[in-house]
Amino acid sequence: MASFSLNGEPLVLEPTEHRPLIDFLREQRGLTGAKMVCGAGVCGACTVLVDGQPTVSCLLPCSAIEGRSVVTIEHIGAAGLHPIQKAFMAHDALQCGFCTPGFVVEAVAFHDAWRAANATARPSHAVIAAALSGHLCRCGAYAGIYRAVEGACAGTFDAGTPQPARIEARAKVTGAAKYTVDTMHPGQLKGVILRAPLAHGRVVRIDCTPAHQVPGIVAAIALVAVGDVVRYHGQAVAAVAAGDLATARKGLAAIRVEYAPLPAVIGYDAARAVDAPLVYRGFRKPAPNAAEGPILPSPWKRNLRGPSAAFSLNPKLARRLISDAQANADPLLVEGTWRTEAQCHTCFEPHAAVAEFKGDRLTVHMST
Repeated sequence: MASFSLNGEPLVLEPTEHRPLIDFLREQRGLTGAKMVCGAGVCGACTVLVDGQPTVSCLLPCSAIEGRSVVTIEHIGAAGLHPIQKAFMAHDALQCGFCTPGFVVEAVAFHDAWRAANATARPSHAVIAAALSGHLCRCGAYAGIYRAVEGACAGTFDAGTPQPARIEARAKVTGAAKYTVDTMHPGQLKGVILRAPLAHGRVVRIDCTPAHQVPGIVAAIALVAVGDVVRYHGQAVAAVAAGDLATARKGLAAIRVEYAPLPAVIGYDAARAVDAPLVYRGFRKPAPNAAEGPILPSPWKRNLRGPSAAFSLNPKLARRLISDAQANADPLLVEGTWRTEAQCHTCFEPHAAVAEFKGDRLTVHMST
């Protein structure tokens, strides 16, 4: 058996327990402060302290914590807020708060090491940036985070508890804030999605039967049919539900899907080429929406959609105005070609829902 310490409590695990530490923390211990976001150690939202060192728990298998000490956001400040937590509250160093626990854990480790070596000297912007470089904030609260870490390291928040800038700040900096994906009902099932591994292809075979044969799988369904076309890498093709994520992932791996690859176009120039294959030929209304608002009516020109008439002048009027400006050498006319990357809604909190059935009553928890 593998023994370790979790927030000061001695625990024992099977030495062959290889699932990520974050699954154990969230599912077995109810410690939902660490958030699963990228699952690849990129965003920092699942950071915990392992023997005092900030560590992403999505990449650390439980089998690697033998004899070690693990501390989560829930334990930091349990006996009184840490100066970093006070500073985050005072400087509004958070917005949605989904990434905040990971930032706080990392910043606490940095603060304690900095104070031990530098007393109350203020760290530079560059030093703080390097220390927190393994963390991302989709909301863009970086300015407040820099101010908070600098102020805490300078000793500004050693005493007292400042009035928080927002009412829910304390819950977010301590990991107590509960989001939809933190909702845990007795017997709750976990769902996972199988996604297409290619940019464009036709489904020639999909078989969920092997998933049903995995012990613990409650449901496995196909989200596409034979003959359907997948049109982007990551498109959902099947779903599995089980009592825990480890079992659900085993079921997902058992599903068999075969594709016939089709020509794909990657990038603006390839999509606009005269001979470019049409990705949405005959299938344009359900094109995916990467925005938060509704899809507005827009014309298609081969692989390109838009611009939307809702935000455009009458085309004939626009062309006439431009022609007149050119003829008159209007100094206010600016002509050129500009490029920008696509801006996608890359939230950290999953767009998820949790449904609870009790008799004839259904309660649905929606993501924020």
